[in-house]
Amino acid sequence: MPTSDAALPGPADGRVAWWAVADGSLDVRGSDAFDGGAEIVVVPVGAVEPVSLIGHGAELWRRLIGSGPWEPSALDAADVSLLEEMRVVGLTHLGGRPPTVVTDLCVPTLSSPLHELVYGVVANVARERGIRCVFIKGPTLHLQGLREREHSGDVDVWCEPDRWDDLAEALATRGWRREADPWRGTSVNHSATMTPLLWGCEIDVHRRMPGAVHDDERAFAALWRHSSEVSFAGVRVRVPTPPMHAVVSALHGVRPEIGRLGRDAAASENAVRLLSRPGTLACAKDLGAVVALRTELLEVVSPSELRGYDQGTPRDWVWRGQPDRVRAYWVALREQRLWLRLRLMFRLLWPNADVAAESARRAGDRAGGSVRARLRRIVRGARGWLRTSLHR
Repeated sequence: MPTSDAALPGPADGRVAWWAVADGSLDVRGSDAFDGGAEIVVVPVGAVEPVSLIGHGAELWRRLIGSGPWEPSALDAADVSLLEEMRVVGLTHLGGRPPTVVTDLCVPTLSSPLHELVYGVVANVARERGIRCVFIKGPTLHLQGLREREHSGDVDVWCEPDRWDDLAEALATRGWRREADPWRGTSVNHSATMTPLLWGCEIDVHRRMPGAVHDDERAFAALWRHSSEVSFAGVRVRVPTPPMHAVVSALHGVRPEIGRLGRDAAASENAVRLLSRPGTLACAKDLGAVVALRTELLEVVSPSELRGYDQGTPRDWVWRGQPDRVRAYWVALREQRLWLRLRLMFRLLWPNADVAAESARRAGDRAGGSVRARLRRIVRGARGWLRTSLHR
């Protein structure tokens, strides 16, 4: 994991040395998750997928971590040759201290080592570009005792709002593709979904969490204040403190969903459980989540404790709470400027081919061709609007 210069061993005179580097690494000896006798699973710096190390290669890389860095003159020709091969693929570095130096090889913390490596990749990609980010939800909730389920199917990262496009674009070079979105370029969607090409793990890049009354920048600043460092795959990453994470999880659970009228009872009950933990009220106030969570907070605190923090409209709450997508899109459109509203109306009615194809995939529609996919999308929207109108 990256560390400070003072804590890192190395040649006293600063001469060139060999270093072990990676965007994430795990000691998987004895793990059932990998075949072929893998001893170390590692993501080389800049790589689009992890590789396995076995035999002498694994032993040499492990020793480099434990006793390195090594000056070239201290090695025999065979080891230098192998280290050079590793350098070409991004597993070693020859020179001064690199930012992705590995100083500790850990066993997996999570039940899915590959997902743990994704945390390391995302964190290093963000750090390389100077993007602050906090990993939310997922297995950290289990590690913090906030939920029973350990594993998650994706990785959620909340980053600086004005850099979320930058992070999504950077991840597109590392084995993910940004999912088509007709709202791209507007303030509507709170996250970008990155579909895996090789990893088998989606990434949701958030610029906010629905439910806060604050603007995106203020909400992220509150999250950052209430975050701390943990290690995943040998990489230091930031996660919310348990009280803030309880608030984030509660918000996620009770947020409205298009077509679902009323609050989900089970989600509300779970939110009350989360918000009963010490420190959550202060975090809810700082994040601007009191209004969205008022129903659940009143189960654990008195109304007077919420006074002064229960004003405003939670972001994304109104349009997400509509009975069908047509009404939801109309409400979301009304939040945009007139010129953008007109352009979006056409984009929603007759989207780009990739958006139409993605819409068909999500609906389970195998309609062939982009024109047919667009037409079927309009039909689905009209049917949904009619169905909810007749039942109102």
